[in-house]
Amino acid sequence: MPSDDWLLVETLRCGGEPTVVAAGAHPRHWSGLGSLRRVLGPSRARIATEAVRRCHADGRAQRTVEADTLVVTEPVPCAYAGIHGVRLWVGAVDAPIPPPRRVAAWDWDADTELAHHGPGLEELVFARAPEHVRVIRTPPEAFGRMTRFDGRIDYFAMVARLDDGGQWQGEVDMAGDDDEVRHFQMITRAVPARRRISALMHAIPELDTAVPATDPDAAMLRAVSQRSGVGVGIIELTSALIYEWAGPPLPPLDRWLVERPSVDPDDLAALRAACHDLARTPGTGRRLTLRVRFAASGWVTAQAELVAMSTGHGLLRVWSAGDGSPVDR
Repeated sequence: MPSDDWLLVETLRCGGEPTVVAAGAHPRHWSGLGSLRRVLGPSRARIATEAVRRCHADGRAQRTVEADTLVVTEPVPCAYAGIHGVRLWVGAVDAPIPPPRRVAAWDWDADTELAHHGPGLEELVFARAPEHVRVIRTPPEAFGRMTRFDGRIDYFAMVARLDDGGQWQGEVDMAGDDDEVRHFQMITRAVPARRRISALMHAIPELDTAVPATDPDAAMLRAVSQRSGVGVGIIELTSALIYEWAGPPLPPLDRWLVERPSVDPDDLAALRAACHDLARTPGTGRRLTLRVRFAASGWVTAQAELVAMSTGHGLLRVWSAGDGSPVDR
């Protein structure tokens, strides 16, 4: 490891062994701490490993000096006051220490279907002003900002099999509140014991480009959906999770963009059954009625049309029951 590189160590799984997932701007594939011996040598690797474990346990930045070696560790806290990662730098005691990598954490709760953003996450990923920062967000508020997510299918397959305790990492491009697109390494693990997906977002500005690549299929879907006159949600069929609104729902359903409503239990069961059935027959569709209620409001009846795609995902078109059929639009 060059002396000017910080390492990123993930500690996402409770009781699991930490792994190195980045060296400087370069992603690494879940390398155990034992791999440090190859790049640091046995003595420095031992000091670094012990420092990582202390930082994770204490939740505080630390500097460790042994002989001619300096080890610096900085924790990456999550919204639940745990530590999801440790930034690690190892070098000579008299070597200049470069700025640490910019990293923040998030968790997604499978039961509430809400994301919990750790300290600094929204400022880092969305370039968000402090007065607009919130800890709790719906999936569409995050995934709707992704201009490129090549690993979307594999990621959501891991989410759908949360109880298997899987892992996924890849690179994504995110649009900020300032309309700038930034490149990130996203590192995620399923945590079955807590019914969560836990994650790190590692900024890689070295790979930011003046004209970022976009997913042409996603861009076309968003463009068409935003002109359709109805809400168009992208839904993962295994879990019936709406993770992005390609086209925003219109009033009185517009709060669905930023809020997860309560859904009548019978209607939710019908939606999940439809997702299960249509997942086996891509290209088919089904009409549904969904009674939903947002916070501090009454029940609203929405008409919905679910169409399955071949990827295990689908499109859910929704409109107010008083608005007529999308065929008329």
